[in-house]
Amino acid sequence: MINVMLVDDDVPMIKYLRQLVNWTEHGFNIVGTAYSSKRALEMFEQYKPDLVITDIGLPQMNGLELAAELKQIKPNVHIIFLTCHEDFHYAQKAIQLNADYYLIKDELTKKQLEECLRHSMNKIKETYSVIDGIVNQEILNRNIELLKHSLFDRLIKKDEPNSLILFAKRLGINWEHPSFILGMGNISFFAHMEKYSYQDLSIIKYGIYNIACDIAKKYDGITFFNEPESIVFVYNFRQNIKFDHYQYIQSILIEIRKAITEFLGVEISFVFARQSQDIKNIGSVFQQIVRNRNHFFYHKAPIFNWDMRPFQIAICPISRLLDKEMNEIVLAIKEKDSYRLKEILANVAKTAETKNLDPEELKKLISRRIRLIELQYTETDTNEGFYTFFEECLSLHDAINLIEKKLLQLIKLNERLDGSGSKEPKLQEIDQYIIENLSENVTSVDVAAHLYMNPSYFSRYFKRLTGENFTDYAHRFKIGIAAKILGQTGESVEEVAIKCGYSDRTYFSKVFKKYTKMTPREYRSKINF
Repeated sequence: MINVMLVDDDVPMIKYLRQLVNWTEHGFNIVGTAYSSKRALEMFEQYKPDLVITDIGLPQMNGLELAAELKQIKPNVHIIFLTCHEDFHYAQKAIQLNADYYLIKDELTKKQLEECLRHSMNKIKETYSVIDGIVNQEILNRNIELLKHSLFDRLIKKDEPNSLILFAKRLGINWEHPSFILGMGNISFFAHMEKYSYQDLSIIKYGIYNIACDIAKKYDGITFFNEPESIVFVYNFRQNIKFDHYQYIQSILIEIRKAITEFLGVEISFVFARQSQDIKNIGSVFQQIVRNRNHFFYHKAPIFNWDMRPFQIAICPISRLLDKEMNEIVLAIKEKDSYRLKEILANVAKTAETKNLDPEELKKLISRRIRLIELQYTETDTNEGFYTFFEECLSLHDAINLIEKKLLQLIKLNERLDGSGSKEPKLQEIDQYIIENLSENVTSVDVAAHLYMNPSYFSRYFKRLTGENFTDYAHRFKIGIAAKILGQTGESVEEVAIKCGYSDRTYFSKVFKKYTKMTPREYRSKINF
């Protein structure tokens, strides 16, 4: 039903209009009648009708002025004007306001009003049809990434092919050919860390995706998806022995890699399946690539065209193959020998590649040792972002570069800490106070009193100085001392806990695990390598 409002200061005219036609039969619903412009504005705000039939000769604010106000509130409202006499000025103004009709009251008949209403109804329906189209397009544009993710999810889950193709078409993706190739892109975490922080990864990944999508617009058949696992592309084509589709894909990926390096300063590598598939088997290809990611760990080519054949070389378990190198890394950090450190890491890479060591085991072993090094030789808190990046590395080159960068940072930090005045004087005094009162539960109030500072001011000052609150700092500092005692003495966990101010062993173990990712007993067994 089309909602309509009648406005006229002439009460008999309102009654005449109500009775002149059967409004409901013609698809109209009278939501209200008003006898003044003021009341008409109030009712319009309340009901927002689609059509307003109003007299021009209203007191205070005439019908033309009223219509202008209504258009401000609802631009697509339709207006029919009524007047007692034909006036060229009024008619001209009505045209400017884009009125549907300009009717003379004395000449108004049932047939004329019905014709006028039919005309208005058609215009209103056209307006809403256009608006619905715009709204639907806006909804599509606003939710395109969510809808593309849904499409890819259905593709992986092997949804019904015709349904998939129709859904894709609604998103502007034409999968009209029978053959498909799927590939994935992997960001170099080392290159990322050279320019950005851990927290920037999702933003940079989205930037890479946008660049890939922009370049893909110039080429037929290729669509990119921004998936949690990585950036994925699907290439749709018709087989043609005269056209090299693999070279075509490679040229697109080369252009994308170049643009990403130029605009974002990061690197990305790609792997894609050599064999084409029909739409029903694309999900299986994706799962195979994800499952076999570790087998790509030792490939050095930035674009790898995988033939999908099972890998013949068995991945070798690490066992104790790298024990010597791991011990030498600890010694190189202790002696701050960066040159020796690089040599050791080169040996680790050579051994890993030659013996085809299991990448997951390799990353876990190195990650565990670096955590221990951080705890033993520095007072810095562990940055979980680094370990997340490192453990997700998909190439040996990337992993070794990340490790080297991290360990060189630790060497530089140790060099600064060994120098006099390496810490801000007040922080040195705070550390000394904690050490002198190690078996006590030292609070920020205690330290503030020791430094003759207001407790509230001290809390703000300490947060600016260290970037963390005092409680976290004190726990981390004490756990660092506890770890050294556990690693260098035979004292029991209970004795170490009490010595460091933790009367409850369970609570001590909980805090210890928070900062070291292992219990005191686990730490002690692993530190004695």
